[in-house]
Amino acid sequence: MLGIVIVYILLSMIEIPAYKKWLSYLWEQPLETTSSGYNPQLTVSLVRGRVQLTAQNAIYSFGDYYLNFRKAFQAIDLDKLPPDADVLVLGLGLGSIPELLEALHLRKYKYVAIEIDPVIVQLAQDYSLHRLKSSIEIVNTDAQIFLEVDQRKFDLICMDVFQDAIIPNHLSTIEFLEQISQRLRPDGILIYNCLANTDAKKRSSQAFFDDSFCQVFPSASIIDTGGNYMLVSDQKFVD
Repeated sequence: MLGIVIVYILLSMIEIPAYKKWLSYLWEQPLETTSSGYNPQLTVSLVRGRVQLTAQNAIYSFGDYYLNFRKAFQAIDLDKLPPDADVLVLGLGLGSIPELLEALHLRKYKYVAIEIDPVIVQLAQDYSLHRLKSSIEIVNTDAQIFLEVDQRKFDLICMDVFQDAIIPNHLSTIEFLEQISQRLRPDGILIYNCLANTDAKKRSSQAFFDDSFCQVFPSASIIDTGGNYMLVSDQKFVD
């Protein structure tokens, strides 16, 4: 499969001193700052006992306090998914999405996570993935390439890919949405994360929903998390 690297999870981790965990409830504790070919700045910090990954202008991951998906999962009926659901995560970060589903919703799903940035994959291995009990396969590639070459189908697909604070253009086309729809099982659900933290971004995300998302998913709806629009492919999942 050209352009795809499957990453096998190693049982390595960086041990965070206990005093930093305590101090993180008072103020942010920096752990590591690095960069990559995709992100000129990546910062790992401890905030309120949770490991947070930030780029220059965006939060990529924040443990079980990753609010956009935390609120989205609270708003949808996860009982409509199989108890052993297959989940595709487009945009790994430090693994907040599987952590949320496992820690807060007590779901033991099977995960395939796609992450284009190998530095982020390494950070996830170092700081967070060891906490998961669920199985997770990490694939180091572009989300569109993965959908083109991998024919597996999923019960839940979470689209959370940003280049800093921008969704890459090729991942916001009707063609890409159609690729996702072909990887969803008949009763599956897509949750697609869009920024909506300014009036301009709200208008842009609403236009994307109206003009593109609803063309592919006519029964779609929006969950407004207060800063992001979480686009849901099927209204029946929304409480």
